[in-house]
Amino acid sequence: MALVNYNKLLAYAKENHITIGAFNSLNMETLQALVSAANKKDAPIIVQTYHKHVDFAGADYMRAIAGVASDHSNVKIALGLDHGRSFEQAKLCVDAGYSGVMIDLASADYDYNVRETKRVVEIAHQKGVSVEAELGTIVDADQTPEEIAKGYTDPVIARKFVADTGIDCLAVSIGTAHGTYAYEPVINFELLQELLDTAGCPVVVHGGSGTPDEDVLKMVEMGIAKLNVGTDFFNAYNDAMAAFYREHTTHCDIADAFAYARDAVEKTAIQKLDLLTHFRVKTGQRD
Repeated sequence: MALVNYNKLLAYAKENHITIGAFNSLNMETLQALVSAANKKDAPIIVQTYHKHVDFAGADYMRAIAGVASDHSNVKIALGLDHGRSFEQAKLCVDAGYSGVMIDLASADYDYNVRETKRVVEIAHQKGVSVEAELGTIVDADQTPEEIAKGYTDPVIARKFVADTGIDCLAVSIGTAHGTYAYEPVINFELLQELLDTAGCPVVVHGGSGTPDEDVLKMVEMGIAKLNVGTDFFNAYNDAMAAFYREHTTHCDIADAFAYARDAVEKTAIQKLDLLTHFRVKTGQRD
């Protein structure tokens, strides 16, 4: 089964009243775990490579193993760049065969963000690749809810940005954050509803790791198109590896350690997909 772009998955999500899980991976084991969970839950997913991990693993390597995973999958899979830092990095992933890319220049001024995002849209859409961008500031989770709120997405600017760039989906700041929360997150559901109603394209929420289940369920019910999760998977992987080595020491078959970590990531992915598909409405159409 070939990789598909974001647009196909987000349309399926809207029709079936689910949220697409956009799950970070940087090696074969984490990718196998995510795809296995997706198959067990009969839920399409986006497998993402964080911009730093593109530099580490290589876009071509990740595209290759994602392609194999897709061939073995019963559900549709997209492969995306997460928080791409430049036009050049986005182009690298488009050329490598990714089916979606995110260009994140939210910290730059508006005109620069629009100009560079439009460049990415132009080259990506020529190859049928979807483009996500960000508006507002999604900060690290060690900041207080008050500090996080300073970066909220402005709905008026968001609608203009979508129209000015032609992006396929927009990541917004509504109270979630990246990493492990130091404080209980406070989600601005009123702002989220306004963005869902007025943005002019599917709305994406980042910072899904550690967000309380009841908040995730409410966002899913409201109709967010995509939820990004990374830290929870990497924590599960690292914790499982550490636990395995404490029991077996490092003088063991490394494949056994990797398998143990892979199982932990799959379990976490299944828990996330249970939330994201909680309100699923069966339409009779497969993903």
